Amino acid sequence: MTISNGLINKLKSYPFLNYCFEEYLRYVLSSINNESNLMRYDLIFYLHESMFGDGDAEKKLQLLEDRFNASKDILKLSGAAFKSRFNFSNGLLTDDPDKFHDIIAEPLFVLDLNNNGFNDIEKLPMFIKCNGMTKKNADFKAEHHGVFYAIEMKTIRTESWAEEGKLLGDSKKAAWWKEMVFNNCKTKIEDKNGKLFEQLKNACDYYNCDKKIAFFYTRRLGPSTLMGDGDYVEVLKRLHKEYSEIDHYGSKNYFADVVVFYPSLVN
Repeated sequence: MTISNGLINKLKSYPFLNYCFEEYLRYVLSSINNESNLMRYDLIFYLHESMFGDGDAEKKLQLLEDRFNASKDILKLSGAAFKSRFNFSNGLLTDDPDKFHDIIAEPLFVLDLNNNGFNDIEKLPMFIKCNGMTKKNADFKAEHHGVFYAIEMKTIRTESWAEEGKLLGDSKKAAWWKEMVFNNCKTKIEDKNGKLFEQLKNACDYYNCDKKIAFFYTRRLGPSTLMGDGDYVEVLKRLHKEYSEIDHYGSKNYFADVVVFYPSLVN
């Protein structure tokens, strides 16, 4: 059995992941010939390790399978609608190894919203089509304590993906990690001529939402290890002061053991 066939067969052990990611797996396997380069793709790495009896890899894949099913159930979507709404086909057909994490962040975020008291969570289409016009859309809308929110989520990639010329943090300063996360968030807010503001405004107007949330998933390991709840709240407070047109900011760390909002969502 070739390594490719082994990986394809192993993915079938996780039915919903197989349904969502079979196209992606086959695309990467057909595009990348060097086995060491294949291991840069985390899905392939964990499938490979589980093929050779790595129990930790199997647990992580099963956990992802379970969480994807839970996310689908919370959203009340069929498997086909779930796969389409999160763009697992077109969005993942790229040679960028980290794109996998950008894509899976959103269905996993559904669980964070659910665990933090949000109801009627809906994954929104990429565009709003109205009166012959096509407008950029936010990622989600949801209700929390009678207030309806438009929500846009942005992923801050790991340190290896730092972009040249982008603001980071100064390691010679105390608490440099907070400055890094603040600058990372600023970049996401201001990138693409302020697209984030447009997405949230369009969603609020079209779906009659009351408020806007910009949420940041920080995959950087340094800040995720060094920052606690209070540190993230401090960063979000600074963002809210500088970009007050967004009602609330939120963040979670790499390990998903910190999920915070500022200002507080509790009335």
